Amino acid sequence: MLIRLLDKLQPDIEIHAVDTWEGGIEHQAEGFVATDISKVESRFIKNMEIIKRESRCRINLKVHKTKSVRALAKMISDGKTNYFDFIYIDGSHQAADVITDAVLAFDLLRENGIIAFDDYLWREPAIESPLRSPKIAIDSFTTIFSNKLQIVSAPLYQLYIQKLSR
Repeated sequence: MLIRLLDKLQPDIEIHAVDTWEGGIEHQAEGFVATDISKVESRFIKNMEIIKRESRCRINLKVHKTKSVRALAKMISDGKTNYFDFIYIDGSHQAADVITDAVLAFDLLRENGIIAFDDYLWREPAIESPLRSPKIAIDSFTTIFSNKLQIVSAPLYQLYIQKLSR
């Protein structure tokens, strides 16, 4: 599906992937097998190599193996404000991390660009704290920035916003 989407875009595409590939707090839970998370990075790289090979687009993949706050702040300091057409936020499930990613990503997003939030309704099993869920952060972000964005249709468990003109 990603290949079909990329083929509809420009001939040259720049993709930035930001991840520590260490997993989050929920991956430290009792009974979680550490090897599950260790395979994610290599699977991602293999999948991206397949996509790059099979797509009609020339894809420039930049991998930032660090915390998102560091990578996004560096992109802003490197002049990438209003740079990206599409940003997909699917990292930490912790509200503080999600709100930080949202605010920084919004600065990096071009006018009319889209931010997709994954795991909007995700909840950590057996933990009742709203701070251990993305929803409160996404709701806070969309409320605070409501005059600068519009919510667009999205699949269940995701929320998409479009950045409005200034």
